Parts: sequence; structure tokens; C-alpha cells
Amino acid sequence: WGSSHRRGPVLMARPPGLCLLALLGLGLGAGGSPACWDPRGQPRRCMPVFENAAFGRAAQATNTCGSPPEDYCLQMGARHASALCHRCDATDPQHHHNASFLTDFHSQEDSTWWQSQSMAFGIQHPNSVNITLHLGKAYEITYVRLKFHTSRPESFAIYKRSRAEGPWVPFQYYSASCEKTYGKRQRHYLRPGEDEQVAFCTDEFSDISPLSGGNVAFSTLEGRPSAYNFDGSPALQVSFPHKLSLLDGVPMPGGV
Repeated sequence: WGSSHRRGPVLMARPPGLCLLALLGLGLGAGGSPACWDPRGQPRRCMPVFENAAFGRAAQATNTCGSPPEDYCLQMGARHASALCHRCDATDPQHHHNASFLTDFHSQEDSTWWQSQSMAFGIQHPNSVNITLHLGKAYEITYVRLKFHTSRPESFAIYKRSRAEGPWVPFQYYSASCEKTYGKRQRHYLRPGEDEQVAFCTDEFSDISPLSGGNVAFSTLEGRPSAYNFDGSPALQVSFPHKLSLLDGVPMPGGV
């Protein structure tokens, strides 16, 4: 973090694209605990520990700032406040924001985040930025939390798949314009007998405020009738690699 860098031509400073401080997928490991196997090596019913399944896992992003280096300015709440500008340079250890910062240890005193290129590079609707998180084994995902370094995107979706080569299936949609962006009406619960694997769409976290540190919290069982009988509901017992598809619909800078 102490290396020097030589500034090249300075680009016009623009708001950053998507910027995520932390990508946290919390769930129950579906295997690996010795208690899940009897002395003969046969599987038996057990309760795996609740853990942060995303911590330290490899994450891939289809777009990251810094190549070429660019200057970006954070949005300020006050109308006449001076812009707070920084530089993203993929070759400089002190100024890069690559995907490894999505799942590293997060400290409030020394925060790190992944960041896409700014909208000067076309990172806006209808283009999208995909973040893929490979968990390495099956998990029962019960809670997902995203924390953004800057304001949250206007629209994004979370996808899942249950096997390595299987299809990606929508898990949850977030948008201020659910029907226009995803062709989905807003809903937050299901009635008994309805398909419990359907993905909800909500505008709950699509406001531009706060300009920094906004959270998105997704409880995977909320609003689903079988949530209280999870062990008896194969429809809710899904996972493996998770995919986040982030679609920046309007000029809202982001950061995760």
C-alpha cells in the first residue's frame, strides 16, 4: 500500500460506477462437519454451523475500475459542498479496487471495496456488471447482506444455481421500476400453494439515499409459507455458487 505511482493523463472526474464494500452470504454449510457422519462413515442428520459462506471466497467481476486509470468523485449531500475526488488505478496497490475486496475482512477504520468503471465508460443501463461468487460446495443460504461504499444501484438482481453446470435461476430482484426493468410486479409474500421458488421484486433498497454505506439485506425465507418447515421443503433448500447480477439503471454511483 506504500508504493508510488506516476499519474498519467487525468480524465474528467465522474461519479464512480458500482462500489461494494462487502458481499456477505450467510448460510448453513451442507457438509464437511464430522458430526454429520456416523462412526461407519455414513451420513446422518446434523445441524451444520451458521457461517459467513462468502468470507475469503473467490469473487469475479465482469468490470473493475483502474484499466485505464481514472479519477472519480463521490456524490456529496450538500448542494455547494466541495467534491471529494479519488483515483482508481489497477496497477497501484494503494489505489486499486479489485474483486478480492468483496469478500475480505472489513474494517470501519480501513475500509476496502470493489468498484466498477464510472459511467464515462458506459457502465449504465442497459449494460450490466456481473459479480460471481463461487462457494465451492452446497449451502442452505438463509441471509445475504450487501453493503455499498456509495449509493446503491437503481436496479440489480441476485441469481443462484444448485449445481456447478446448472442454469442460473433468479433469487431476488431489486428495482425502483420492477415492471419496466424486470417485467415483475412488486410483491413481498406468497400464499400457500404458490411456487415458493419464485423471485420477489421490491423497491425497498433502490433509493439514492444514503449516499454512503447503504445496506441491502435479503432474508431468503421471508414471505414464503414453508419457511417454518424448512427441513420438509426441498423447494427452499437450494444453492451452490451464487451469482450477483448488478444492473445500474440510472446515474447512481455504487460501491460494494
